[in-house]
Amino acid sequence: MRAIERAVHQAMLRQLGEAGYHEIRVPHIALLAHMTTEGRRLSEFAELMQVTKSAVSQLVTQLERAGLVERVADPTDARAALIRATPRAEGGFRVARALLADVEREWERLLGAEQLNALSQALRLLEDWTRTGDDSARAAAKGDAEPDVRYAT
Repeated sequence: MRAIERAVHQAMLRQLGEAGYHEIRVPHIALLAHMTTEGRRLSEFAELMQVTKSAVSQLVTQLERAGLVERVADPTDARAALIRATPRAEGGFRVARALLADVEREWERLLGAEQLNALSQALRLLEDWTRTGDDSARAAAKGDAEPDVRYAT
């Protein structure tokens, strides 16, 4: 799984570089993958990325310098800031989404639609297993329970 992730990240870095986003590195991809329109607090990014707030702060500072993210006041708590993408980042998001769509088409060509769907379902079960730590994912795989389908493929 890590080799696949690395290959996709390297392809993404190449595409982003060609589109003028030379400052993006793999850790930035991890942060930007969790970006929302409304923005998130540093602590939310840290939790999602499973890194320290200090590490997230460093990434945000780098992306701020590049004009890709901004810190804005949190309307629910004046002491806190939200990090959100700037308009300049939107082009990079389009590049990334297009690349991911190309990757999915390539995987479907290699595996076929049925196998790709089975892989997607299996990965969802494994993801659920990482969250629950119980046998619910195994039960779903055996047909004893409905699989969780809240994630888009």
